[in-house]
Amino acid sequence: MKVSVVILAAGEGSRMKSSLPKSLQPIAGKAMLQHLIDATIPINPNQTIIIYSPEHQQQIENTVMFNNNKELLFIQQEHPNGTGHAVQCATPEIHTDNIVLVLLGDVPFVSPKTLQKLINSASNQHLTLLTASIDNPAGYGRIIRNKNNEITNIIEHEECSEEQAAIVEINSGIMAFPPNKAQPWLARLNAKNKKGEYYLTDTIRIASEEGVIIKAIQPDFIEEVLGVNTKKQQAEAEKIKRKQAADKLMNAGVTLADPERIDVRGELICGTDVFIDVNVVFQGRVEVLNGATIGPHSVITNTKIGNNTQILSHCNLEEATIGDNCVVGPFARLRPGSELMQSSKAGNFVEIKKSTIGQGSKVNHLSYVGDATVGSHANIGAGTITCNYDGANKHQTIIGDNAFIGSGVELVAPVEVKEGATIGAGSTISKEAPKNKLTLERAKQKTIEAWKRPKKK
Repeated sequence: MKVSVVILAAGEGSRMKSSLPKSLQPIAGKAMLQHLIDATIPINPNQTIIIYSPEHQQQIENTVMFNNNKELLFIQQEHPNGTGHAVQCATPEIHTDNIVLVLLGDVPFVSPKTLQKLINSASNQHLTLLTASIDNPAGYGRIIRNKNNEITNIIEHEECSEEQAAIVEINSGIMAFPPNKAQPWLARLNAKNKKGEYYLTDTIRIASEEGVIIKAIQPDFIEEVLGVNTKKQQAEAEKIKRKQAADKLMNAGVTLADPERIDVRGELICGTDVFIDVNVVFQGRVEVLNGATIGPHSVITNTKIGNNTQILSHCNLEEATIGDNCVVGPFARLRPGSELMQSSKAGNFVEIKKSTIGQGSKVNHLSYVGDATVGSHANIGAGTITCNYDGANKHQTIIGDNAFIGSGVELVAPVEVKEGATIGAGSTISKEAPKNKLTLERAKQKTIEAWKRPKKK
C-alpha cells in the first residue's frame, strides 16, 4: 500500500522564545523534524510533504534539504488556521489512493514500528489514531468513546466540558487516513469553535457519522506521544534520548561509567569491550572499535577510533581518523583531516590539523602540527610548531621516518626534515634538514655583565 506522509511543521513555538521554528529545535543533535523524517524511512513512503509557515521557509528548507537525499515536497500554510487547515493545504498534492499518515513536527519520538501499525490499520479502511492514557492530560485532545467503547469523537482541550476534561485517554495528533478518504473529510471541516480554527480532529466525528470504524493504536512506549513545546519539555526530551542511547550501548556490551552522563548527538557505533567515561559528547557519526577507552569530558565528532586506543580526558576530536593502539590526550585537539597511524601518540595540549602522524610517532606535548606529513617512529619535541601559514596560503611540512625534533623548534613551511634527521632544540628551520644529520639554528648565547633588572617606579 502506498503512503503519503504529511508532517505539520508550521508551529511558531512562541513558548520556546527562539528564532528557530519549533520543529527545528534540536534534540540529541538533530532537529525534531529530522527525527520524524528518519522515522518514516523504514515505512518507505512514496510521498513526504512538509507543511511550514512562510516566515520560516528558508530555515526549514535549508535544514531539511542539507540532511536528506530523499525527495521532499514543501508546502506553505500562509495563515495559522489550525491543524485541519494545514493538512488541507496539502490535499491538492496528496495522491488520493494513498494512505495519508499525518505527523506533528513537535512530537518527534514516534517509532517506525508504531507508524507501520497505523498504516496496517488504515489499509483495512479504518481511520486510525495514535492515542495514549497519561496521568496529566492537560493540553491534549480527549478521546470520546460511546457505550460500546467505540471512538466517536475527539474534543480539543479548550472545548472540553468538566466531565470530558477528566478523561485520561488523549490524542497524540498522529493519525492515518484510509485511501480516498482524507480529501473529502477535510473538505467538510469548519471553524465553528472557540479558537476559530479548522481542527483536524473533527474528521473523527465526520468518519463516525459515515459509519467508518475508528481504531486506536497504543505506542509501545509512552515517550512516543511526547509533545515538545517548551524549553523544559525539550530538556526532558533530551533526557529521554540520552537514556535510550545509553541503554542501546549497554545492551550492545559497552561499559558506561555513568549512563546518565553521556550525550549521543548522532550515530555512535561501538565494538566489543569499549569503555566510555563520564560527560563525553558524541556528534555526527563516530565509530569506536574493540577495546578502546574514552576518557571523561571529551567531545568527539565524525571520528573513527581504532582498536585498543586510549582517548584520555578533555580531548576535542573532529573529523579525525585514529588507528589501533594509539594514545590521545589529555587535553588534545585533533582537527579535521588529522590521521594518527597505529601506535602513535598525540599528548597533552597538542593540536593537530590536516596532518598524518606515522606509525609509532609521538607528538607528546605542547605542540602544533598543521598541514604536515610525519613519518613512522618520529619524535616531535615539546613546543614544536609547524609554521604553515604565510598570511595568504598554507604550506606543507614533511618529517621523515625516525626523525627527532628537539623542544621549542619552529619548522617554517614549506620545509622537509629528512629521514633520521635530528633538529636541535630551539631552532628555527626554514631549509631542508639532511638525512641522518644534526641540524640546528641558534644565536650565540651572550651574558651582559653590566645589565641590571629595571625597578618599578
